[in-house]
Amino acid sequence: MNLFMWGILVFCNFIMALTLSLAAKPHNHVIIENTLPVDKLDDPQVVTLAKQYRKRQFQIAFFLSVIEAILLLPMKDYLFMLLFFLLLMLSIGCGYYLQIRYIRKMRRIIEENHWQLAIASVQINTKLVREKNEKMVSVMWFVLAGGLSLLLFYFAYATMGNLLLIATVLLIEFSLIGGWYLVSRLPVRALTNDQEINRQYNNLTKYYWSFLMVGMGIFFPPLIYFPLLSLNSWKNQFILLTAIEFAMLVFLVIFTVAWLLTLRRKQDALLDQSSDFRYQGDDYYWRYGVYYNPEDSRFMVPDRIGLNLSVNLAKTGAKITMALGGVVLLIALFISVVPLYILDNHPDPFTYTVNDKNVTLEGPFVSKRAIPLTKIQQVDLVEELPKRGLRTNGFATDHYAMGSFKLDGKAANLFIDHHSHPILLIQTAAKNYYYTNKSPAKTRKAYQEIKQELK
Repeated sequence: MNLFMWGILVFCNFIMALTLSLAAKPHNHVIIENTLPVDKLDDPQVVTLAKQYRKRQFQIAFFLSVIEAILLLPMKDYLFMLLFFLLLMLSIGCGYYLQIRYIRKMRRIIEENHWQLAIASVQINTKLVREKNEKMVSVMWFVLAGGLSLLLFYFAYATMGNLLLIATVLLIEFSLIGGWYLVSRLPVRALTNDQEINRQYNNLTKYYWSFLMVGMGIFFPPLIYFPLLSLNSWKNQFILLTAIEFAMLVFLVIFTVAWLLTLRRKQDALLDQSSDFRYQGDDYYWRYGVYYNPEDSRFMVPDRIGLNLSVNLAKTGAKITMALGGVVLLIALFISVVPLYILDNHPDPFTYTVNDKNVTLEGPFVSKRAIPLTKIQQVDLVEELPKRGLRTNGFATDHYAMGSFKLDGKAANLFIDHHSHPILLIQTAAKNYYYTNKSPAKTRKAYQEIKQELK
């Protein structure tokens, strides 16, 4: 687990370095959030600073990865998760700080050499505005995506009864439809005096981004459903389905990056055909690496790297969205660290009670489970959990597992300390229950009490 989580941080470090370093490659005549004259893009000062910026991003990624290796040391789970979140935020903060620093360095070069561009007047082509969405991929393709979602998750609900999972997928679909709508609202950009180039540039942007929204809408349902399928319909093909799932994830990442890099190259090739680039005065609004323009009515704008859509932070909706992102991060930190702190430090985090009607199992931040004695088919002491499992609404680390799971195709509730053996297994027709106390003696005592009540 420690190695896996460290690997995630290392992966994030270098993905961030790779993404942020793209800003050092000219796109729409912009390098590190600053627009330069066409004949200055290859100036030695600009090239040297751009190379230095890319180098620094990867140096930071490597340096942070070395620091994050502290996660490989043995430690309590709550401390591990706290460090994980803090190191993740440190990685994001370092990349962002470096970006701002080099934005200012590039701006200084422009000002010292008097390379500032004159801001072009607003140019509106009414015909182009009317036809701005003619190359959009039709929103009707989401009907196929929605139908596929409902079909697959009908089976998911029939076999698992997991409404939360279905709601999550539908939320993703609605978010992608919202993304499609925001792409359709992107205004025409008149970056040159050649209206044909402007038309093609706009059409490329609309087509590539709308295709990506629709494609993800169709791709996500089977991507999420495969883990469920591996535990239900095709139990004997678990390894095959796991490999397919991994291959689909890799394909999604590679395709998305390649798709947007293709858009970026085509946009640049179009602008290279014209010598009269029209500077829109955007540098001022991107001077902190994010877009902030109170005079711009747009909620979303294409970023200047060409690989994302950014929000206009001057808009109330964008501020709320960013604030919600921070709230979600804090909630994730709370629900990850606090339960683990209790589990690591409480002398008896998993408890049980047995009476003449029920066996009750309890744990921190997990709803207690009351199991009627009349529903218990069998009770045993076992040494290990089933090999194949899926967490459906639970919490699992190397040391603990609690909440709702699917083990060997059957619903299960876990209250497990992996360092404590044996494991109490309570079987009913609907689901199984697995329980350990920190004290193995108390686990055996629970087994004896339940056996006594079942007589």
